[in-house]
Amino acid sequence: MRHILYFTAEWCNPCKRVRPIAEDLNRDGVVKIQFIDADDNGELCRKFEIKTIPTFILIEDGQELRRINGAKTKEQLEDFING
Repeated sequence: MRHILYFTAEWCNPCKRVRPIAEDLNRDGVVKIQFIDADDNGELCRKFEIKTIPTFILIEDGQELRRINGAKTKEQLEDFING
């Protein structure tokens, strides 16, 4: 099953802009999104080599398929999800 790891932080302005879009996609069942606060999850950030936020990582069967960084529109996120 596909899901997204969404690395974010409370102080991050681009993250604040894209969060409502990610919440809509999650709520609408487009994809399951796990919201991860980068400040509280340093080990996970290191594991996935997070260098910038926001970062979206698409995971399927435990494997990273692809990732994107930065604030994105709903259409850009849907394209990312659908490949």
